[in-house]
Order: sequence, then C-alpha cells, then structure tokens
Amino acid sequence: VPRGPRSFRAGRLEDFMTFKHKLSARLALMRDRCVAVVAAVIALAAVYACRQPLTPAQPVTRIAISPRTLSLPQNQTSDFTVVGFTSTGDTASVAVSWSVTSGSITDTSTSSGKHYGRYKAGPDTGKVKVVAHGGGTTDTAAVTVTSAPVASVTVSPVSVSEPVGQTVALSATTKDAVGNVLSGRTVTWASSNAAAAAVSASGVVTGVAAGAATITATSEGQSGTAAITVTQLPVASVTVSPATASVMVGQAAQFTAIPKDANGFALAGRVVTWASNNTAVATVNASGLATGVAVGSATITATSEGKNGTAVLTVSNVPVASVTVAPASASVTVGQTAQLTATPKDASGNPLAGRVVTWG
Repeated sequence: VPRGPRSFRAGRLEDFMTFKHKLSARLALMRDRCVAVVAAVIALAAVYACRQPLTPAQPVTRIAISPRTLSLPQNQTSDFTVVGFTSTGDTASVAVSWSVTSGSITDTSTSSGKHYGRYKAGPDTGKVKVVAHGGGTTDTAAVTVTSAPVASVTVSPVSVSEPVGQTVALSATTKDAVGNVLSGRTVTWASSNAAAAAVSASGVVTGVAAGAATITATSEGQSGTAAITVTQLPVASVTVSPATASVMVGQAAQFTAIPKDANGFALAGRVVTWASNNTAVATVNASGLATGVAVGSATITATSEGKNGTAVLTVSNVPVASVTVAPASASVTVGQTAQLTATPKDASGNPLAGRVVTWG
C-alpha cells in the first residue's frame, strides 16, 4: 500500500530509533569488556610482582666531594657536600665520616642523597686536606688557608699607674672581624708622651717622669691603646753628708741631702728643707750651708716628703794666733798705776772676743 508523505516520515523515525537502541547496546558491551581487560591486566601484574623478587639496592662504589678546591681565611667556615654513586653511575645514599689535616670539620646533615660537612679553618695558614670516607672509599678536597686581615687590636692592661723608673710590659692581641685571635702579626708601639713614659718595640713601658701618656699598638692599620700614669717614687729615707763636721766660730760647712726610695736608689728633683736644732750654736740655710755661731754642737736635719736625715756640727773657738798689749810701753812713778789691755787675735789679725787672758 503506497505511503503518503506523513506515513513515510513516521517510518524513518522508527528506523532511526531502532538503530540508536542497537548502537547503545553495543557500546555498553564494549565498555564492559574493556573494564574486564584492564582489571585482568592489573591482576596479572600483581601476580607477577608477587612472584618476582625486588632488585636489591646497588652498593656505593664511589663518592664525590665538592668543592674539590677552596681558599679560606683563617678561622672561617665553609661547607662541603658528598654524593655516593653506584657502579652504574646512579646516586645513592651513603654514611660519611670526615677527617682533616688542620682545623676541624663537623658532620651537619644529609638531604636528597647529599651528605654535608662544615669545615672551620684553624689559626695557621697553609694547605689542608679534607677527606670524606664512605662506602668503603674516600675522596679528598684541598683547602688553602689564607691570612685573615686584622680587624681589631686589644692592649692589656688597658690602664697602668707606675712610679718613675719602673717598667711594665704591655701585650697586644690582634683579632679578625669575628673576634678570633690572629697570631704572628707584626705590632708597632708608640707613646704619646715619651717624656713621661717611653715604650720599647716589644711593648715594655718605662716611667721617665711624673705625668701621663697613651701607649698605642698598631697592626695592619688597626690600633689599640693603654693609658699610662707615671707617679713619683715616694721618699723612703734621706741621707745627709757628711754625717759629722767641725767648724770654728764664724766658719761654715756645706751639707748635702740625698732622698732615696725603698730600694736605696737616689731620687732626683725632690724638695729638701734644712733646720738646726740649736741656732745659738749653728745656723743652716736653705741649701744646707751651716755656719758656726758659738762653741758647742748642733744637729742639722734635712727633710723630704716627711723623711729625715741628720748630721752633727761641732763648733769650736778660733785659736789665738797672737796677743797685742796696749799701750806697748808706759812709765809710772812709784805708787802710781798704768792700765794695760790685751787683745787676742786670730791668724788673720782679727780680734777674738771672750778669750781668757792671764797676766804675769
């Protein structure tokens, strides 16, 4: 029976729906089969893995240290790394120990197959070997330790008080920027006031005169200082010379006084005062010149800074050298008198008063 246009369209739609249904069924079947295949593959792999033993880890046959060469100032630090390798060239973890010919090294950590060690240079310059030990083998790095620049100079003691004539030894310590001591550095010494305190090339300071000075130690452009105060040595005793003297009335004797320290050394420039305990017999001036005034003895005392020294002065009469009688001649009658006078004189003809004259 012939179809009209409407019946034709309805038939085509029915055919399309039938085709779609069959296609969906086939796709679902294929999906289920793929899932089953994948599951089977996974199961087979698991079974194979269980039946096959794991490949053992390859042993380390070589280690490599880095850096292999290094230049490092004294007392400074730097890190080294070590990596282990198998015979196939693969990296592998390895336990590492360290040794050095100078300085020190500390094992720090292990990370990502690398082993780390921190090296600290010692105070001495020169060549150093850093050796890493691991996996039954070793590797070596070379370190050149160079001189670290002087960053500071410390003088000890920082302040000193010393008497004139005494000495004190100062020391200078040179250090790097982080405070490590640097040995073997050249140090020069200078005094700001050599008239008060002089300093030798080795840092020995001598007190020259009372006063103050700054002592400076310099190394590689860096300086340190110490303050020096020089004091006078105290007077411990006074010696008067001569210890005894004899003069005649009117004559003088010169005394000298020497102040001394506790060790008996003379102290120059000290103030000395003089005194007589009996000015009726002898006087003494500010320079120690004593003059006989009358017969007797006197103690002459020299004093300096509370310390005394003494001497004894004996004063005697000037001897009579001649006697003059006046008048030289006289005439009298029986029963009359004439007065004569006698004048004793010294060797220079000077009259000597108070002398005893006898007549006969």
